[in-house]
Amino acid sequence: MEIILIRHGQSHVNLPDWQTLDNLDAGLTEKGKQQAEALRDWFKANDHQADVLYTSTMQRTLETTAIIADALGQKAIHDHRIREIPTVYPTGDIVQPKDIPRTYASDWENKAPFIPRSSEKEGYESWMHFRTRIGQFTDAIIDLHFGQRVYVVAHGGMISAFFDNVFNVGPYRNADVQNHNTSWSRFQYRNSTGEPWYMLDFNRIDHLREKDLL
Repeated sequence: MEIILIRHGQSHVNLPDWQTLDNLDAGLTEKGKQQAEALRDWFKANDHQADVLYTSTMQRTLETTAIIADALGQKAIHDHRIREIPTVYPTGDIVQPKDIPRTYASDWENKAPFIPRSSEKEGYESWMHFRTRIGQFTDAIIDLHFGQRVYVVAHGGMISAFFDNVFNVGPYRNADVQNHNTSWSRFQYRNSTGEPWYMLDFNRIDHLREKDLL
């Protein structure tokens, strides 16, 4: 099976003044919409088709998915498990927009993977909580969609956690992969006795270069 991970288009939370936003579950900027439209057009031109399409339930991913879904020929399945860190509590409940933290722990995930990512209030998830929910999502789609091509519209943090999990990075290491808005990365999973995971493409941004949208 193939899993294609897509990062959302540029959002207002990606801009330098993001701390001034009233709502941190913000949607796309105008550039972000243009990036998603460029990806849609590139997918169409290069005959990309999905068997299944998943999206995070945050506004920036929902808006990105709404633009590209037609090109992939699928209606999106909304899944809270692939929201950005820390917008889901360890209980699985959603962090409401007003409670999404604006400050984070000074020690990043490779130095303190088990402490809450923010101390603004009680109960935020740690990096390892986050990795666990991304791992649960990954295992679930393997069980449900083995042999199919699965597209997932999510977040930079989700893609980093996916790398950590599938390439067996220990808790005190972090892949820290950098990917552009609306970039896509393709992985193959093989249910065999050898290495199950293969990375076929990473941070593909052909569509952004063609339209000067980097």
